[in-house]
Amino acid sequence: MAKVVARQVVPGSQERVWHVLSDFDQTAEWLPGITSIEHTGGPLRASGREHVAHMADGAQAEQRVVAWDNSRRIAWRTVRETRDGRDVGSFHNVRTTIDLRPSGDRTEVTLTSTWSGGGPLGLIRSFGMRSKVAQDFEQALANLDGLMAGVLSGD
Repeated sequence: MAKVVARQVVPGSQERVWHVLSDFDQTAEWLPGITSIEHTGGPLRASGREHVAHMADGAQAEQRVVAWDNSRRIAWRTVRETRDGRDVGSFHNVRTTIDLRPSGDRTEVTLTSTWSGGGPLGLIRSFGMRSKVAQDFEQALANLDGLMAGVLSGD
């Protein structure tokens, strides 16, 4: 099982940061590679939510929210990834988790992704995937930092 973790303290209370992160319509503003998210089933803001993340590279990731702990944690699993109707997902059990924890008048955000690659070839592909996910997470946290600074200043 591969794992990538990135952590950063961002401006804003835990509730304000939660408000931004739990609004999937805003995901494209901070998470690299996502152009939009389309709600496809289940509750709008709770565990069991289903949506399709539309990616900049043309892929679509069908995802299901598997954890929703108000103001503290959101987690989703990628059920299937397609491009032009063909399955392109090469990893299994892909789970992304966002954890929030207060840090004074700011909030510590932890992004975690785990997945399994399936066999020796999958293990080799996982090494490249780790680097890409780590870069995306660092960019996501920087984007979130800027977004929260703008929210707090009223921009």
